[in-house]
Amino acid sequence: MQISLIKNKKKKTIWIKAAINSLLIMIILLLISGCARWPNGGDGDEKKLLLIRVDINENGQINTDLGKYYIVFDTRAGASQPPSYDREDWKDEYYYIMLDNMGFCFGQWGSSCQYTSIGIKGEQYFQINLDLDSLGNPKKIFMNVITADGNGETYDYIGNPSDLTIDTSIVNFNKVIQDFLGDSSGGPDFDIVKVTITLVS
Repeated sequence: MQISLIKNKKKKTIWIKAAINSLLIMIILLLISGCARWPNGGDGDEKKLLLIRVDINENGQINTDLGKYYIVFDTRAGASQPPSYDREDWKDEYYYIMLDNMGFCFGQWGSSCQYTSIGIKGEQYFQINLDLDSLGNPKKIFMNVITADGNGETYDYIGNPSDLTIDTSIVNFNKVIQDFLGDSSGGPDFDIVKVTITLVS
């Protein structure tokens, strides 16, 4: 009778261990297959975060007292080229981020701009972290980076803004674009030298 009880206990212990091991294997498989992702509206799609860092001339520093820094996006389905360096040519459908002496402001051109904690500012760079949902989850993003004086007159912009174009279907999208050194009419504080773009899920 005692031997039978010991055998039953051993069987029960083996069964419990097997159940725990099976559960652990199932969890690992779910994680590997990507089912445990950040849901977007409950449909299992990934949310994507767009990181853009803009570096200025090493002899300058971010100077929001004498000017402004812009990132402008054209996310329209029919878009075929980046936004102009001239703000007068920007369309109301464009999204933009502006860094001025009050901080980071995000909105659509022609509408009110909302100040937000969308980015960080260093001595010689600024970086924005933007949920792709905020841009309407576009398949492609055309963009430009611009510095300007307080009246909106352009100091500097990316020489070939087509290089900034983002294809949101590419996994782990990453791109570094160099710009001409010393080409800003506003001096080194407004001289864009590098833009780093990363899209993460």
